[in-house]
Amino acid sequence: MADFFPISVWYGEDKVRAPMLARPTEESNKIAQRDLENIKRLGFNSVKYWVDWLAVEPEHGVWNLDFIDTLMNLAEENELKVIIQLYLDSAPNWIASLYPDSRFQAQNNDVIDSQASPGFCLDHPDVRREATFFMQKVAEKVKIHPNFYGWDVWSEPHILSWTWLDWLPSGVGWFCYCQHSQERFRQWLKKRYDSISNLNRAWYRAYRDWEEVLPPRYVTLSTWRDLVDWQLFTIDKLAEDLKWRAQTVKKIDTKHVVTSHAAISSVFIPPLNWYGNPDDWEMAKQVEVWGTSLYPKHIGWNNPLDSAQRGISLDATRSSCKEQGIDYWLGELQCGDGVTGIHFGEPVTPQDVQMWAWSAIAREAKGLNYYAWYPMSCGYETSGFGMINLDGSITDRAKAAGEVGKIVMENMDLFLNTKSPKAEIGIVYNIYSYIMLTCSREHSNDIVASSMTGIYRTLMQENIPVDFIHINDFTKENVNNYKLIFMPFSIMMTSEIADGVKEYVQQGGKLVAEIRPAWSDEKGKSSEVIPGFGLDEVFGCKERWIRERKKTKLLVESTQDILPSLSGKMEISGSLYEETFMQLKDTAKILANFEDGSPAMIINSYSKGKAILVGSLISRTYEKDRIEENGKFFKSLFKWAGVEPPMYIKGGKNAEGRILEGSGFKLLFGFNHGDNADLTFHFRVPKEEYKVLDIPSQTEVKCSYENELIIPLELKSQEVCVLKIIWD
Repeated sequence: MADFFPISVWYGEDKVRAPMLARPTEESNKIAQRDLENIKRLGFNSVKYWVDWLAVEPEHGVWNLDFIDTLMNLAEENELKVIIQLYLDSAPNWIASLYPDSRFQAQNNDVIDSQASPGFCLDHPDVRREATFFMQKVAEKVKIHPNFYGWDVWSEPHILSWTWLDWLPSGVGWFCYCQHSQERFRQWLKKRYDSISNLNRAWYRAYRDWEEVLPPRYVTLSTWRDLVDWQLFTIDKLAEDLKWRAQTVKKIDTKHVVTSHAAISSVFIPPLNWYGNPDDWEMAKQVEVWGTSLYPKHIGWNNPLDSAQRGISLDATRSSCKEQGIDYWLGELQCGDGVTGIHFGEPVTPQDVQMWAWSAIAREAKGLNYYAWYPMSCGYETSGFGMINLDGSITDRAKAAGEVGKIVMENMDLFLNTKSPKAEIGIVYNIYSYIMLTCSREHSNDIVASSMTGIYRTLMQENIPVDFIHINDFTKENVNNYKLIFMPFSIMMTSEIADGVKEYVQQGGKLVAEIRPAWSDEKGKSSEVIPGFGLDEVFGCKERWIRERKKTKLLVESTQDILPSLSGKMEISGSLYEETFMQLKDTAKILANFEDGSPAMIINSYSKGKAILVGSLISRTYEKDRIEENGKFFKSLFKWAGVEPPMYIKGGKNAEGRILEGSGFKLLFGFNHGDNADLTFHFRVPKEEYKVLDIPSQTEVKCSYENELIIPLELKSQEVCVLKIIWD
């Protein structure tokens, strides 16, 4: 990744989609030659080929690999680098004949036959061995080509992929319960509990030996420790399987980069959703580049995504990779209209394509892989997601994406050698909260996702950089680098994590939490006092009572002496809960009350730091309803923590500025998400002789200095500017 920024488009010879059967003909090769010439001419520097198991080994031990040479050579003729996307999900059906017990099994014991997907369970040792042969055969074939760039060894990892089991009873969707997956789970439990007696105590069981142990299939009244373990096992299993895929390829090919990408950032999805979903922070440990897909105008949840909803996915993925010291990229980036069955998304425009690409690059993405060249010609996404038309005609969207590619190619060193500014604010991603929601039979992930997005939106409006912090990282010292940390809906955590939270505040950090922090431990056991694990000392209060409320009001009195960044009275809106508190320390002050007069928000001084506990989901309410007072309150907290935006924008609503920093220069990305506007970008930087260059046109942009650097720009609606700021 150090010397190349891939701008690729997914491509399969002829008008096909993955999974595909690769049988090139003279005619299809002519089409591929034409397509690759167009891809190069438009401005792309690479292509992403999909190679699936079914195409490569249609019969056991019979290898069909020549098509790979054909595609690699065609790309080389057009000076395009190649990324190979490996698919194990589209597995050959001879697997089922040789290994009848290799099919996936749902929690209700239904057996899933593969219909081009989802393939077969890789917990079966023979299937795993066969899959190893497949990946290594492809690696031997590909690695010798001079234009080969790297691998994506797993597209959108799940336990079960590319399958919609609508016929299963409601609530059934956990995998896999075959005998091999059950045995793998038992081995995981042995490491965790050491003895069957320890497991029995934890799970409230009376197993006589390990062979009797069964994974949970539903929620019970007595305990949910078993279901917590099943979810933690799912996370570990996905990470271990990604490591296996990466190491399998690396045994043959040690030179080329190995990557993988999620379907969506894990900050939005619980572990058991979508038939098993990974944790980005764990997956990023297994590869050299981790990434995500981004489909802002897909069909379904919360689409189309606005600028903040897109941004959180990108910044969360970046944060998961930053923790491991690796780069991130977009494994899939939408460039065509969303289609699922007979449902259709909003049309994708050329402005969308450029906006999405620069939004990712501005958030430090080091690669863009557009999905896909042709629209899907068959299957559940028929006619969707194409960069060009099925008849081969080039669209304005393709030209727009290619223009981004040309700019990146001409300025690759700039984009490769820049980083996001150091963030002083963090938002906690608590995987345990998602785990507890599943155990609580809560099917919606909205509580956690909307709370994080509401906070993120207020930061984005102020152009303040932010990182996402995995809850487990409170056990590390690096959280002390943040002046302010938001911890929304962190209802489950470990004692070690709680100790890290205490340490962060003790060392001078400022913490803001909502609703029942550390209510439960990772064993599913409720704390005797809430907040739990001694966090009542940090917040200076404990819960008196909690009740559900669709909407509620938090009345903030004059707080100038308590929270100097606020003045006068405010009425903040909350949702879902009213949790009221009992003060435990003289250092704890009431910031707000509910309408009945009970304490709704407490601020406490704890050693060198301060902590605020809010008894309702005011962040979620801001995301849902955009209550102005809620936004003002959050923005006052940034000032309270001493965080100043590196820049601000005048002249238009819904404008966004992002900065990347290099050696002796900065890159400014300006986004106009609103109407046409004359904007001025103001930077709080020392006085120097500044020069501003528009990167796409290579022309100089006027600027001035009056206690700050001022750059005036006229940006049309949905327009993006990319500027280089240099100084002597």
